[in-house]
Order: sequence, then C-alpha cells, then structure tokens
Amino acid sequence: MKQELIVTFVSYFMLFIIGAIAMYSLDIAKEMVLGVQSNFFQKHIFTLIIGFLVFLITLNIPYQVFYKYYKFLYLLGTGLLLSVFAFPKINGVHRWIRLGSFTLQPSEFAKIILLLFLSIYVEQNREYMESFWRGFLLPMLFAGGYAALVMLQPNLSTAALVLIVSMLTLYYGGARFLYLLSTAVAGIVVFMTASALGYLHSYQIGRLSHFFSGNLAPQVDIALKAVKNSGITGAGLLGGFMKVYVPEAENDFVLAVIGEDFGFFGILIILIIYLFLAYALMRVSSFIERLSLRVFTWSYVTLILLHLTINLGVFAGMLPVTGVPLPFISTGGSSMIALLAGLGVIISGVFYKEERKPYKATEGDDIGG
Repeated sequence: MKQELIVTFVSYFMLFIIGAIAMYSLDIAKEMVLGVQSNFFQKHIFTLIIGFLVFLITLNIPYQVFYKYYKFLYLLGTGLLLSVFAFPKINGVHRWIRLGSFTLQPSEFAKIILLLFLSIYVEQNREYMESFWRGFLLPMLFAGGYAALVMLQPNLSTAALVLIVSMLTLYYGGARFLYLLSTAVAGIVVFMTASALGYLHSYQIGRLSHFFSGNLAPQVDIALKAVKNSGITGAGLLGGFMKVYVPEAENDFVLAVIGEDFGFFGILIILIIYLFLAYALMRVSSFIERLSLRVFTWSYVTLILLHLTINLGVFAGMLPVTGVPLPFISTGGSSMIALLAGLGVIISGVFYKEERKPYKATEGDDIGG
C-alpha cells in the first residue's frame, strides 16, 4: 500500500502546483493587460493551507468516531445547508457564507458528509441493501433532503450531483442497479416537465435554452479560442493574454488558463494525473477491510471524477454552463477544503487500528429499524 499512498499524495501535490501556476499566470496577465490587480494566487495558497490543516484534523480523528456519530454528522450537514439562508445573498443567491474576505460554500462540505453518512448506512444495513425500501428509497430520502435544500439556494447542478453520487454510493454498497436506472429515468422526466412548465429559474432556463440551441455560451467560446490559438504546446507561461477575457477563468474555466499557457498537451497531463489519483485511491481501498470506508473511498473517487467530467464538459461546450470547479486546481476554496477533509477520513481509516476491529452495532444504530 505504500506505493499507492505515494502516488496519491504526489498526484495531489502536482494538482496543487498546477493550480498555483495557473492562478499566478492569471494574476500577472490581468495586471499586464487590464491593469487590474487580482489575488487568485494568494487565495489558492491560503485555501491550500486551510485545507491541509483540515486534512490533519480529520486524519487524527479515529474512523470509529465518524462511524459512531454518523447521524450527528447528517444533522451537521443539514445545519450547514440551512445556515446560508441566515446570511445575505451573494450574487443574488444563498449559496455562500461570507466570513470577512473569505466565502464558504456549505454544500461542498455537505456532499462529503452525505457520502460518509450513506457509506456507514450501507454497512449497518448490508443485509437489506437489495430491499427497495431500506436498501434504496429510505437512504435516498436522506439524500433528497440535502438536494432539496441545495435547490432552494438555488443550485441545480450541485443538487443533481448530490443525487447522482448518492445513488452510486448505494449501488457500491449493494443496491440493485434497476433501482438506480428507474430513479434516473424518473428524475429526467421530472426535470424535463419542470423545465417545460417554467418551474426553473430564468437564468437556469436561459443556460439550458442556449445550450440546446446549438450555440456556444459566450464564456465557452472565448475559453476555447484561448486554447485553440495556443496550439498543442501552448504559448508558454505568461505567453498568452486571452485568458483575462474569460469569465470565471479562476474557477469554472481554469482549463482555459492552463490550455493557453501549456496547450492541449498541458490539459492532457492534467487528465493523466487525475487518472493516476483515482487509480491509486482505488488501490488503497483494496487494503481496507471495513465496508463503509471502502464504499466511502469509491464514492469519494467518483465525486472527484464527476467534478472533472462536468468541468471538462462545460469547458468543451458539451454540457450547459454550471459552476462546478476543477478539483484542487480551481480557486473553489470550499471544494478543495472539503475534499481534503474527505481524504483525511480515508487515510485515518486506513491507519488506525480501531478500523480493523469489528464494530458491534446497537439497536439504535439501525436507521431502518
């Protein structure tokens, strides 16, 4: 397992460095072209430091603690999602909490909490996982509660992501694939009906209409031009300046920054690093004896790959513009901190001896009972 852990941490480190280089390049380009001083690089480093501290905290909490108090964790996540409504809107929505110059997005932490909750639920109800009620519908109601709160913010893409990764978590734990398929089809029908009846917000309908019209969104068009004009190997660090005109280049469209500086080759390198990271974590999971932690690791990897796929799909114009950050590279601070917290849980479970002791569930531990 030593080699797998080395590959895991090296992959994380490389993604952090790439993100820092991209933010530095964007800061310098904005100052040179627009005369605007931005602090994306400083924000990235600050977020990385906070994320590392949170990683150390979760790393030093025995996994048995998470296992024992997983119901409390769910309530904590619910409280986080509700807390946004107690703060003023930012950009017209209730998605963030402003803490001085730093903004916190609770839904990113709620995703990790929910995956851990469902993974532990799976272990405690393993003999019922083929049951529609206890193996699928009941845990999906818990996931649906989170998704509903996220929808109220409103944040459609994150709500959909919560439901998708929750269904996959239950599938990893033994739920029938038929349940996933039927629920996915029903979800698509409900979504299309809601869109047709005008239940979505105007900006959501606008994004979908623009996407299905076959025309590229303006920010996607600029992002792709920035990369295409730089060729296979890119214009070099600080060699291109079209990135300064890409909206959300520090977050949703960070691939435009990397692509302009290092070309398609640079983007390919990033994809390879993500694949190495996913493979290494899946290999680490093969050394884990406890079902809940193994399922959580699989779900954690799935969440990272879904973020990658959506971000890449939006950048390439193959998906509607959403707002999903590129893990560990974008300046999405909450996402980075939450994912590092999740990594701490995994590594904690791998190394603590308590993890290998069988846990005797009590009657109160069984949610479905």
